Amino acid sequence: MGQTGEPVVDPQGLSTAQRLGDACVVCRKRWPRPRVRAGRLPDSSGVFACDDCAPAPPVPRARRGPREPLTGAGRAVGEPPPARTAAGAAVMEVSPGRG
Repeated sequence: MGQTGEPVVDPQGLSTAQRLGDACVVCRKRWPRPRVRAGRLPDSSGVFACDDCAPAPPVPRARRGPREPLTGAGRAVGEPPPARTAAGAAVMEVSPGRG
C-alpha cells in the first residue's frame, strides 16, 4: 500500500522492467535492483529508484510561532521587513545535494 501524497507516475513513458519494479524509474539501471520506493503507478503498484537516484527525504521545517498567517511575500502580517546586513552580504538557502 502506498503512502498518502506519494507521487503518481505515468506508466506510458516507462519500460516493462520499470513498471514491474525491476529497473530504476529514473536511470533504468537493473542491478542492483532498486530498493527505494519513489512513487506509484495509477493502479497503486510501486515504482522504485536506486540509492543514487532516490530523492533525499525532506528535512522537517521548524514550527512557526505566533507570527502566522503569512502574506504572499513570506512575512507575517504586520511584521517589519528584515534589517539590512553589511553591504554585499547575502543570505542563501541551500538544500542538500548528491555527493
